[in-house]
Amino acid sequence: MKKNYLKRNFLLASLLLACSTIYAQGTLEMTRNGLPTNNGFGTSINPMEVTFLNDAANLSSFTANTPSLTLNLSFRNQVFTGFNYGTNSINTVQTTGLVFGAGPSLASDPAPQGATPYNRYNIIGQYGGNGGPQDPMFTSSPSAAPTPPSTTPSGSGIKVAGSNASTNGGFELFTTAQVLYNSANVIGSRVYFGDVVLKFNRPVTNPVIHIAGLGGSYRFLPAGLPDLVANYKNIFFATELELVNTGLTSTLMSGNQFVQLSGNNILNNNDVNPNGGSVLDAFETPFNNLGAATGSVRLNGTVQEVVYRVYLQSGTGSSAGYPWSAPGLDANGIPLITGAQRDPFTGDIWYISASMDKPTQQVSGNIYVDRDGLQDGDINKSAGVDNPKTNAEGFLYANLLNTAGQVVASTPVSSDGTYLFNNVPVGTYSVQLTVNASAGTYASPAIAPATVLPAGYLNTGEFVGNTPGNDGTVNGKSADVVVAAGDIKVEVNFGIERVPNSDPYTTGITTPALNSVITLNPSNPSPLPVLSGSDPEDQPISGSLANKAVQITTLPTNSQLLYNGIPVIAGQIIPSYNPALLQIKFTIATPAGQTEFFYAYVDAAGVPDPTPARYRVFWPNDGPLPIVLDDFTAVKINCNANLVWKTSSELNSDKFEVEVSTATNNEFTKLGSIAASGSSSTSKTYQFNFSMESGVIYYFRLKMFNKDGSFTYSIIRSLTCTDDRNDITIRPNPIADIFTIRGMQKGRNNISIYSNDGKLVKNQLITNTMGDVNISKLTPGVYLVRILNDNGSIETRRIVKN
Repeated sequence: MKKNYLKRNFLLASLLLACSTIYAQGTLEMTRNGLPTNNGFGTSINPMEVTFLNDAANLSSFTANTPSLTLNLSFRNQVFTGFNYGTNSINTVQTTGLVFGAGPSLASDPAPQGATPYNRYNIIGQYGGNGGPQDPMFTSSPSAAPTPPSTTPSGSGIKVAGSNASTNGGFELFTTAQVLYNSANVIGSRVYFGDVVLKFNRPVTNPVIHIAGLGGSYRFLPAGLPDLVANYKNIFFATELELVNTGLTSTLMSGNQFVQLSGNNILNNNDVNPNGGSVLDAFETPFNNLGAATGSVRLNGTVQEVVYRVYLQSGTGSSAGYPWSAPGLDANGIPLITGAQRDPFTGDIWYISASMDKPTQQVSGNIYVDRDGLQDGDINKSAGVDNPKTNAEGFLYANLLNTAGQVVASTPVSSDGTYLFNNVPVGTYSVQLTVNASAGTYASPAIAPATVLPAGYLNTGEFVGNTPGNDGTVNGKSADVVVAAGDIKVEVNFGIERVPNSDPYTTGITTPALNSVITLNPSNPSPLPVLSGSDPEDQPISGSLANKAVQITTLPTNSQLLYNGIPVIAGQIIPSYNPALLQIKFTIATPAGQTEFFYAYVDAAGVPDPTPARYRVFWPNDGPLPIVLDDFTAVKINCNANLVWKTSSELNSDKFEVEVSTATNNEFTKLGSIAASGSSSTSKTYQFNFSMESGVIYYFRLKMFNKDGSFTYSIIRSLTCTDDRNDITIRPNPIADIFTIRGMQKGRNNISIYSNDGKLVKNQLITNTMGDVNISKLTPGVYLVRILNDNGSIETRRIVKN
């Protein structure tokens, strides 16, 4: 967005989706007079929705389309909140970095500037001057041949000028630079704002993205200088879009000379001055406003929900000394901007629209993660809440079967958990969900492969329709679907879920007395751990199964298992497990040195762990009880190794020797020795410190001795002391809402945040060497961040929440 002679201008961009089947059928498009259900002026962050019309001859002559196809547009993961756009008497002020229906205010508006309300749905790339997009910059149909970007583009199918009845429309959005006011970013910076989500009401194939005007500028005359072009300062920036969806590729269909497709990301290739005009406007004098990216990009594949990350990129040609919206000060600290020291309010205006080839007969559906199975008779929802979708990590295929049960078409399930069969001949079909693809065609049907799901997955049901129900047989095959001429059959849905996992335990205790009872809950007190487990849908991180369903699959042979004082029977399911009520009663006069049973976590779908876990308790028989090591961690504090270990029980224990090895020395040597407690049935904690040299990888283990001289080794933990520049970093710090951790070790990193008084206030798992953590709900103050890798290494950092 540029400000030129205090004149109101517009920064533009437009985004347009299309899906392809047969070009001769015409295209389904968003139109200026399409009357979206929530049309009106902004500013707004409420979701927008539009219904597509049919352009049968692809000549901008629109009629209603049946069945209805809609597109819902919304924001997700907004980074900038709590921002005041100022006051405006005719619009509702919003407080986020991304909004619908907004633009820079007039120069005559009072300070601080407010957002001018725009129509949230308008002509694609509506522009205040003559530098707006032109029809040949777009290609509406994914079936058309791509043409390279050019100063004389040759796309077709989109109309951006004319009457409302024959003009393509788009949602208007605004990426405001005002939220970066006086930020510490340098010229050339790139800042993430949030996500824009485009969701069709059914799967589509090969959607096309049309953009118009990704880029803008802000110009001002420094105070006290003559009003000459040479004296004006310039700030340039452009919105950029990064595709989140996996499993898709992109094709650049057409555009002007500034549009760039980098992988699946839509960018402006003018790094210096990505200005607001899509073409040169002779009336925009004395400044040239040309430099915006405009064009069309096709996504190749089937998808129902498209997600783009939205960034604002600063142009390197900015001459004001800062990259964003800021007043700037001269050497004496006086604001550089004229006009009663107005706060500059500017940003990038852009539009999202959609078009696609009108399909012939289709069959499509969704694969749901059915969290509660058929407990509620509905595979689409669980307890009234929409179930998420899945493609089981890319292993699923949908096979279309004829009435003979043969495969006539096969397609992989998309990353968003949808599938679609295009151009389906009239007839009766069913759909099979399996890991097995098929080469069968309508002309040459093939024998259907086995109905198999990936390891760890189960079918929960099938149903044709989006209302509660199922076809009565859980077998990975849908009921019959009759396709007539022109039919678009949707919601041929499947429910699947992953099985839970139960944690095994082996725990030592002192020799129990006959008929003594011990509770399987260490808080009672008791040395025995509580039953625990994990489930991808209900409890992704392993933890206590309190209030979960538990099945006792196999009973102990030399003791009795009690729940609430009543003997448990084999196969019994405890519906809401209470750890304080599960006990072992030792009933054998001559103990055998151990007892055990097997249990299974039963998830919300009623599915038990297919491989029950062993729960084993042992005690001394003819010899001393080994030391039972509960935990052993190695934490780097500066360049000191802090080794901490815990035992859950000890009997006749003597000492712990701490041993070390280096990356170049495979032999362990003794560092020191710490006396053990001797005998204990409660948790004991030990600690040992060691000063490390920089750049050396150390491997630590414990050698645990009993009184009789026998010993065992612990697991090995590793640490290294590295230069802080290669260490774990947290940025930014202090933090407003979100910080990024970089430099973590590979594997599972558990992030725990503690308040100043030692309370755990947030816990998050990151399975990568870097990741984002949102602390927007925490109160301002100082916190401790603890990073625990699954190899046992621990790092700690302090952060400040603003």
